[in-house]
Amino acid sequence: MRELRPYLKLFWQHSGMLSLGLLLTLCTLLAGLGLLSLSGWFLTACAVAGLSVAGKDGFNYMTPAGAVRFFSIVRTASRWGDRVVSHDATFRVLTSLRIQFWKKIAPLSLHQLRAWRQGELLNRLVADIDALDNLYLRLVTPVLAAILIIGCLVGVILLFDPHLALLLGAALLFIALFIPFLFYRLGKQPGQALIASQSHLREACTTYLANQADLLLFAADEHYRQSIEREEQALLNAQRRMTSINGFASALMMGLLSVVLCAMLWFSAAGVGNQTQADPLTALMAFFALASFEALQPLAGAFQYLSSTLTAARRLNQIMESTPATHFGLDETPASSGTLNIQGLTFTYPDQPTSVLNELSLQLNAGEKIAILGPTGCGKSTLLGLLTREWQATQGNILLDNRSLAEFSDEALRASMSVVSQRVHIFSATLADNLRLAKPSATDADLLAVLTKVELDGLLDGANLKESLRQWLGEGGRALSGGEQRRLSLARALLHDAPLLLLDEVTEGLDPATEQRIMQLVIQHSIGKSVLMITHRLSGLEQMDRIALLENGRFRITATHDELLRQDRYYQQLFHHLNDE
Repeated sequence: MRELRPYLKLFWQHSGMLSLGLLLTLCTLLAGLGLLSLSGWFLTACAVAGLSVAGKDGFNYMTPAGAVRFFSIVRTASRWGDRVVSHDATFRVLTSLRIQFWKKIAPLSLHQLRAWRQGELLNRLVADIDALDNLYLRLVTPVLAAILIIGCLVGVILLFDPHLALLLGAALLFIALFIPFLFYRLGKQPGQALIASQSHLREACTTYLANQADLLLFAADEHYRQSIEREEQALLNAQRRMTSINGFASALMMGLLSVVLCAMLWFSAAGVGNQTQADPLTALMAFFALASFEALQPLAGAFQYLSSTLTAARRLNQIMESTPATHFGLDETPASSGTLNIQGLTFTYPDQPTSVLNELSLQLNAGEKIAILGPTGCGKSTLLGLLTREWQATQGNILLDNRSLAEFSDEALRASMSVVSQRVHIFSATLADNLRLAKPSATDADLLAVLTKVELDGLLDGANLKESLRQWLGEGGRALSGGEQRRLSLARALLHDAPLLLLDEVTEGLDPATEQRIMQLVIQHSIGKSVLMITHRLSGLEQMDRIALLENGRFRITATHDELLRQDRYYQQLFHHLNDE
């Protein structure tokens, strides 16, 4: 049960609303107890009084009838208030939990998040957190309410007959202990299977939808649809088993109710308290027993789903207890010049025997443009990950404006650099929303200007700019080609306007003519800015101040385009091969 401690503490933050919900639940149960028991006694007493001509004239009909109406009104109002307050409090708790969950995810680096697939993270954010509503609605409130009702009921019956109070109290206490243990054991395995199958089904659906085009291209669509159907069947089986257990719980509780009711009738038939024969109080004792089961009935469901709640809590704790691999500093001042100094940088991926970068050093002066050229797998993208603090260097240091990157706060570091990464993410939002991620204050005119610069003005209707900017791009930017997505990423970098510009394969996926124009745009935009461009293509490199050749985790040579053409055989071969094409 220690898995639930963090969430019980979270419930404590909303203790006022939750306590009010518990109080209303208790009022509902007490009103129901009073309504059923008093109604049963009233009907019996009326019948007994009606048998006697003298008794019927002296019997007080008005007070019990008024009390029945009172309990009926209180029960209805309390039930309504209980539903409103309890669910509102629970939704507030779940909202707080989702915010905490997001705050735990946000600082995690991409390599930490790769431990879970997107569908898995989505399931934990949605379904697993939703499963925790059982903690209050099905567990805490019913258990506390049942304990209080049993105590109140025994206290009331003590006023009439201590022996009957002891009998009913012992019977209800046995049920309150036996039922939770039994149904926790019965629901443990199917409850765990229910959470797992929900996760697997959501993950399978997310994977299928995100990669549908590729699946159709490689004729794997049917295979993945069959896997979704298998996961769906597993979920249905788990739900069927839980429903069967729920049905068994109802039948068992009805059986136990019948036994307790018969026992109360048997022992109260000889008289209640000082009475020596059955009278309306006998019916009152029977209806007390009958009404008590409204409080005990939820216990079976509470502990039947406890394993689901515990499983969801464990899955959430895997993320809630994660610590960021990279810690940011407290300096809120962004860089101003974009000077970058890489000193003896060494990096090894976790669980890998060899280093990707080995004592790598480079000086990027303010306003200088350097291209890093090298074959696939030489460590270019790893270097970009270290510069953006996705990874933490094994040894060495990186200075930005003569300050270590570790000194910058997350916000200050993001404000200091504009990044066009190899992987472009387009959010399922409008064109304007995707652009304003880089500059929330950008006007429509600013967006039009930057789209024109990157040659995406074809997406706009000149007669209705505002409506054009509202066009929905869809999940992953499905409406855009690969080249258009890359140019949209470049447009974000232009809007961000930071002193340091980091480019990772910025012209990948573009035709040669567009590539030349985009490179010219980058050069024009980067006047007065520091630029570090990672590439394996030679287009536009003659406009770079220096070119660094990266091989085996080290810069083998750093020189200008002309110097490399004269001095380096590898660069000569690449250049001549490009010209031959």
